Amino acid sequence: MTHYEQRERRNAPRRPPDWRVLFGPSGQLSLGYLADMSPLGVSILSETHFPIGTEIEVHFGIEHTQTSGRLQMRAVVRHCTLGRIGVQFLNVDPSQREHWWQILRGAL
Repeated sequence: MTHYEQRERRNAPRRPPDWRVLFGPSGQLSLGYLADMSPLGVSILSETHFPIGTEIEVHFGIEHTQTSGRLQMRAVVRHCTLGRIGVQFLNVDPSQREHWWQILRGAL
């Protein structure tokens, strides 16, 4: 078993995304870039940080001048390090998870 396999705890596949997001508490959104994405949450590259446990919004499908995204998800901050924040989506019904995962992978 490799070092990577020993550290890997993820239960869902990842997709390396290539788009911008807005994230943060409602009315206090900051720009970030997705580093990693799964059906359960995302990792965002940004200098903006929030305490672990903070509930935030994540807006996907952002054009350069938009202040909100085509798809908006509620999430909770699970980890925060220098330049990166990891969040887990909230209130996603497992029966709907595959549907919006397909939308994220293909439409945005």
